[in-house]
Amino acid sequence: MKSASDASLSGSSGQAVLSIDVRQDDIIAFDRLTSIDLTFEEQTLAGTPDQVDQQEKRLLAIHFHPEWIPLPLIENRLALAFPQAEDRLVIPTQHNRLTTMGDWAGVEVDCFAPNFGQKIQLLIHFKKTAITKAGAFKDMLDQTFSYRAHQLLEILAALTNPSESISKEIKDNGLDHEALDLASFFAFRLEELIRTRNVLASERSEMLKNRLLTDFMLARNQGIEPALFSDSLAAANMVKSMVKRRLDYNRFRSAHEVIEEARSFNAGVIIPHPPQFWPALLDDLDVDGWEVWNPSTPKQTLFLIDCLSRTKRRRPLLAFMGDDTHMSSKIRPNITEDKNGAGREIGFQPPWFDPEVVSALKKTGQSRERTMDEYRARMA
Repeated sequence: MKSASDASLSGSSGQAVLSIDVRQDDIIAFDRLTSIDLTFEEQTLAGTPDQVDQQEKRLLAIHFHPEWIPLPLIENRLALAFPQAEDRLVIPTQHNRLTTMGDWAGVEVDCFAPNFGQKIQLLIHFKKTAITKAGAFKDMLDQTFSYRAHQLLEILAALTNPSESISKEIKDNGLDHEALDLASFFAFRLEELIRTRNVLASERSEMLKNRLLTDFMLARNQGIEPALFSDSLAAANMVKSMVKRRLDYNRFRSAHEVIEEARSFNAGVIIPHPPQFWPALLDDLDVDGWEVWNPSTPKQTLFLIDCLSRTKRRRPLLAFMGDDTHMSSKIRPNITEDKNGAGREIGFQPPWFDPEVVSALKKTGQSRERTMDEYRARMA
């Protein structure tokens, strides 16, 4: 198969629907998609909650992603969402980037669990005053932070010069070469924009996530026959999945190493959305608890509460719930992904108040109040 740099793609009429040359419209779309500057409207959206609880006295939010949204806007959002909250445990958890808010610091770390050959994630929280002791831990985060941008570049490279195996998988899934060619052209343009706009060396590097390819395609699909464009999106997602399957785990530290280092400065450790990597629960990792509910894995709450209660540890495991809010979904929703993401809200975890869940928690000695009080005490 010819690469994206060989020729232009033509439609059925013989007219070129996409040129390899980067145009001013591409630059404008790319700069908008990778901008970390908020418009006035975006600032308003970021600082205004979608839900308000006028009665709640406690606020627990230990799994959410501010992304590039300024923390003062998020603090304002929470103040409006929970005006009566007197007891707050609020800790942001960026992906592989340590973030502080109030007295606390937090991060969601990608790491490797070698016993079952899979990448997992851990939530790490600790007092902000302990940051001076976390130098080695921050070095670990630096090692893993770049993998998302690098993975996007690998996806683009796989598209611009597709291998025989990629071409075969595309064909086996019922797509023709035109779909792959079109995805390749978009990937080529995006590669050029990342290079010429010098994004890797700027603060905008955090915007280089896998979704950027589909976002860019959606922003620049004018004049392309809808069925062909839909097939090209499918081809791009297939290639993305293939690249993700061959992830180089050497980029990550082991879960045991990450936890050992975190414990050296008295950090708390939680396994988020464990149904995404069940074996982690069997690996006897030194953690403080699991998320028994997360919007991405909402159906196993009662089962996880029961499993939690039957797991014997020196320090009992605590039940957590994470709203897993990504603030980008509030201001720049990704229309190609599950709409569930846009409905999440920091601090809102409805199952804490579900009668069946409350009963199960009570039988096992768990509650939101116990979780807040004991977890805070462990990190003191």
